[in-house]
Amino acid sequence: MSQHDFNIANQSFPATRTDLNNALVALASNSSGDAEPATKYANQWWYETDTNTLKLRNEANDAWISIAVLDQSGNAVQSITTAGLTLGSTAISATGTEINQLDAITRGSILYGNASGATARLAAGGASTVLTSDGTDISWGAAGGGNTDTVVFPNLASPDNTYTSSATWSKGSLSDDDYVWMYLCGGGGGGMESTYNATGGDGGGVLLLYGKAKYFDGGAYVIGAGGAAGAAVGTSNTVSTFTLTSTYGSVVYTTLTGSFNNSYVDGENYNQMMIIVDPATFTTQSTTLIQARNSTPRFIIGDEPTGWSGAQGTAYRWMNADGNKDAGYNGIFGGGAGGGRNATANYTGYGASLYAGRGGSSGATAEAGTVPGGGGGASTSGGSSGAGAAGNMRVYHV
Repeated sequence: MSQHDFNIANQSFPATRTDLNNALVALASNSSGDAEPATKYANQWWYETDTNTLKLRNEANDAWISIAVLDQSGNAVQSITTAGLTLGSTAISATGTEINQLDAITRGSILYGNASGATARLAAGGASTVLTSDGTDISWGAAGGGNTDTVVFPNLASPDNTYTSSATWSKGSLSDDDYVWMYLCGGGGGGMESTYNATGGDGGGVLLLYGKAKYFDGGAYVIGAGGAAGAAVGTSNTVSTFTLTSTYGSVVYTTLTGSFNNSYVDGENYNQMMIIVDPATFTTQSTTLIQARNSTPRFIIGDEPTGWSGAQGTAYRWMNADGNKDAGYNGIFGGGAGGGRNATANYTGYGASLYAGRGGSSGATAEAGTVPGGGGGASTSGGSSGAGAAGNMRVYHV
């Protein structure tokens, strides 16, 4: 350990030699000592022996900059003091605490950004759990039993809102990522008038849309008005539509009209009845949730939801109910058909519906269908047939 003022005074040759040697020893030992050198220079090294700290004098020559602490017994650098570290051209902004998250990390743990914007550890979840997100933070949750777990079906008997006239839909207090169902029912068809065979009006068609509230927010919906009462022929059922905003492609979703038994999809007489509007969220699922024809449903994702079962077969139609010269067909999701008449049975019954309106009964003065989507009843020649009922739109928050 040696320190020197690095100033060689005028003196005899032996003294000068001693002074030079002392200066060189101090220079070689970085002016080591327990106390700082009495004479200090800008950019001078000093090794403080009592703390094992290597220091450098600043340019202003008014303070020391600590560079590193050495482990003398282990012959190693114990720590480096730095206000920042740059690797290549990239400055390291992580704190030592954050970097230490990588040290001896437990098996199965992952690193993530916590609520404070810092790096933190998330321990492995329990057996059969999956990593989930609420849109802000991640956590482990119970694994689903299949794709249907990501689709929450509503109680169709309890809509949050019912709309009977055309307008623009607003999500209101719902968050962007809240899920909703849009249940569109078209207007029923008007019944016909005839001396012999007269058919009731078809029930209004149906289309159910499922997706995040943000996809529907600001979209325009149009409610089918229902077909007018007919004379020699009945009038068609009418469509209800929902149109997404231009942000989401201005896609138009439309209920179907007429009888669906001869409408073919994928080589079979099926039509889309329930559609996932935001398919990007469901990368493992079809955009069609359920395809159906009037007599038979085909659930593309999972099985029929609990509580959605209803009478099926030729007398019950999922999409809507067809008019008939005899008794009107019953509907399940779509409107019931109006009652018809034939040469042997002057007045026959109307078609009911599980979730929509019933058809009107037939007669000399036939009934109109019931909202939403009931078909009008047929009448005798010279009588008065029934008009189809208007559709509606029901919204469910799930």
